[in-house]
Amino acid sequence: YMRRAKTARFFEINRQSQTVVKLAPRVVANANSRRYVEKAIDTYELIQKRFPGFKQLDLVVFNNAFARQALGQEKEAERLYWNLIKNFRNSPLVPDCHLAIGEINFDRSNFSFALEHFNAIKRYPEARVYPYGLYKAAWTHYNLRDAEAALKKLEEVIAYGRYVAEKRIEQRLDLRKEALNDLTFFYEDARPAKEAFAYFKKQAGELDVAPIILRLAKLYEHHSRYVERQVVLSEFIKNLNDSPLVAEIHGELIWNYDSMKKKDLAVSEMEKLQKLCATGSSWLKKQKPSAEGVDPRESCLGILRDTTMKLAGRWLKIWKKNPKIAGDFAEAAEKAFAIYLQEPGEAQQVNEARFAYAELLFQRGKYRQASDEYARVSDQSQSKTLKHDASYAAVVSLEKAVGDKWSDKDEENFHSLATKYVEMNPKGTYRLDLEFKMALIAYEKSRYDEAAPTFLRLGKDYAKTEKGQRAQDLYLDILNLKKDYKGLRSYSLALSKVESDANRKIKLQKIHEQAFFLQIQAFEESKNFDDAIAGYKEFVNSNPKSELAEKAWWNAVQLHYKILDFSGGAQAAEQYFERFPKASNALDALLKAAQSYESLGQLEPAADVLSKIAKVEPKNAVKWNTLAADFYLLSNSTAKAKRLFAELKNQGDAKSRAEVLNKLLVLERRDGGSNYRAILEAVANAGLEPQASLARVEIVEDILKAGKATDAFNEAKRIVGASEASPLAKSRARMVQAKVLEDEFLRQSVKARAEKVATVLAIKTEKLEKAQQAFQQAIRYGDPNVTVESMRRLAGCYTHYVDALKKMPLPKGLTADDETAFRDEISQLVIPLEEKAIEPASVGPGSWAEAHKDSTAIEITKLTIRMR
Repeated sequence: YMRRAKTARFFEINRQSQTVVKLAPRVVANANSRRYVEKAIDTYELIQKRFPGFKQLDLVVFNNAFARQALGQEKEAERLYWNLIKNFRNSPLVPDCHLAIGEINFDRSNFSFALEHFNAIKRYPEARVYPYGLYKAAWTHYNLRDAEAALKKLEEVIAYGRYVAEKRIEQRLDLRKEALNDLTFFYEDARPAKEAFAYFKKQAGELDVAPIILRLAKLYEHHSRYVERQVVLSEFIKNLNDSPLVAEIHGELIWNYDSMKKKDLAVSEMEKLQKLCATGSSWLKKQKPSAEGVDPRESCLGILRDTTMKLAGRWLKIWKKNPKIAGDFAEAAEKAFAIYLQEPGEAQQVNEARFAYAELLFQRGKYRQASDEYARVSDQSQSKTLKHDASYAAVVSLEKAVGDKWSDKDEENFHSLATKYVEMNPKGTYRLDLEFKMALIAYEKSRYDEAAPTFLRLGKDYAKTEKGQRAQDLYLDILNLKKDYKGLRSYSLALSKVESDANRKIKLQKIHEQAFFLQIQAFEESKNFDDAIAGYKEFVNSNPKSELAEKAWWNAVQLHYKILDFSGGAQAAEQYFERFPKASNALDALLKAAQSYESLGQLEPAADVLSKIAKVEPKNAVKWNTLAADFYLLSNSTAKAKRLFAELKNQGDAKSRAEVLNKLLVLERRDGGSNYRAILEAVANAGLEPQASLARVEIVEDILKAGKATDAFNEAKRIVGASEASPLAKSRARMVQAKVLEDEFLRQSVKARAEKVATVLAIKTEKLEKAQQAFQQAIRYGDPNVTVESMRRLAGCYTHYVDALKKMPLPKGLTADDETAFRDEISQLVIPLEEKAIEPASVGPGSWAEAHKDSTAIEITKLTIRMR
């Protein structure tokens, strides 16, 4: 039944195996190990009851207990084991019962009780279970937290195993390997790591200690005791440096240092492993191929590659997550990649590793080295994607390494890499970038003829891209640098016509305008002034809203004057003002035009320009309009002159207004204008001397002409008495008074009776005297015209007086003799007066007036007395 139970158990375990099911499908389906064990137990119980004297009853009891233990009936099993121990003391199965009871209680964690039974086995050193009792006792001590006691027990197991081996006793009793393996658990808790190798070497004896040390190292790793693990592994290498496991130990140490966060030591260990794997190393010379025929060097390199590759990737990943605080990870990753790539493995993996290494170098600013690594990937990889990316990255890295200063060698290298990329990827994503950069380098080295065709093509083929537009800009710049303004003008205009972006269109238009402008300036520089003038004007007509339009027309103006074309310059200057009235040079342009017209004798156009200047410069408007009016007057444009003077008479200061009024007065006088009197009065009221007093005199003279002698005399008196009046005005005013007095003298009759003759003559003489005095005073003001007229009129007065006396009627009541005497007397009196009538015409006015200012009055007085 027990054998059947074993068979049934086999089928129960393998119910999922199709092979077993196929061989015995019904047996497998009906397998029930428990049923057979129960039948075996029933049989054991039957024997115990029916045959208590059976000589092998101890074996029946043991098997019954074992079967029950198998069914989990541990209490009944333990009772039966105890029964055997008590009732069959000499049975060879007693040690086995102690072992079974110990294991049952060990499983119950009743370690102290279990230990008693395990120790009881020591009384049976010849028993088959003896080493097992020691072994289980060791584990029981360990579970009782007595690792040192556990060590001692396993040392006994090892010693017994060595004894069994030496005596060639049953090999199953040699538990040294198991004990040595479990010994690592107890040693970890009880002893220091630095003594581990020596201890286990001693315990292992002739057995291989290497697996045991590795197991202990694994335990240290499992419990994160990396320092102890490092000690154990290092001791291994130190003491077993020829072991085939040395390469593996180096690998373990590398990972251990990483766990200890000592990446520098991990890298150092990688370098040691690399030397170990190197062809001709002392370690390799002592190694032999494995049973499977694996070459030791390849096995070593496998560890090296796997370790360096994994850690390099891991460190790189950590650094990428936080490059600012994980710089040492980047350094370690770089060194790990470098070690790996010195002993590369499978091609695709190597290329991927090299690409990652190049990426790391690039990110760490080692651009030139990165470029070399990228280039190797590009040359060696079979992956199109990797080949493409590496090819482009090699170029970009070289760009970063060089910066702005391209040596011929670097440029040659760049050209080679870029060309290779374009050839491998004619439709590559970065073709535009690389071709652009090649042209850009040539451009920056002033090889414009080399760069220009590429920029022109890229600008056309990639017009809608950023690089394409930049190529257009650089081509424009080349045209500018070569001073090909015609080409620059044409190309920028063509681009602007197809450009959809408003801002760029504006920029292109500005370039077009600047090129146009520079082209014209080239004419000017070559002294082709006529074409330059025409070009500047054409520029303005074509681009009236350009920022350069104002400057262009101004340049044209300047050139007109430069070639002495004053008429054209004046016209251009006027047009400049009309086109750009708010320009800073607008006033200067008008002034130039006015000066030019004046110098050419074209006074009316000059006056027109001056009128415009007056509007531009309102603070000086009076000055400019006055000058314009004068120019109109000089050019016989009287109507325009009068119109301007009329506007100006109420503008400016008093002096200006008075001057304008005087000019208007002259024009009105000359032309017989109807406004003459009004203007005259305005001049008089303006108060500016001498014009004001002269105007008032003229008004007084008009009053006199109108027959208003008294009014005229009184107004003239005010002028004569005014201190501010000019001498001329006073002279003429005194003349008015003299004329009034003269008229009174002339109208005074000398007809009278005899007794009234003296009175009449006295009155007549008095009036002559007043007139004479007025004329003499008028003469003293020094005006030649007034002096001459005064002298002429004085002579007239004297002549009139003589004639009046000569023709004076004889007074009534005189005898004939008296009449004769009267006539004789009158004749004698008239003679000196006749002389005086002649003298004023023949003597200088000043001297005569001074010499005769009193004599006339004396003669008249004498005459009057004699007549009395």
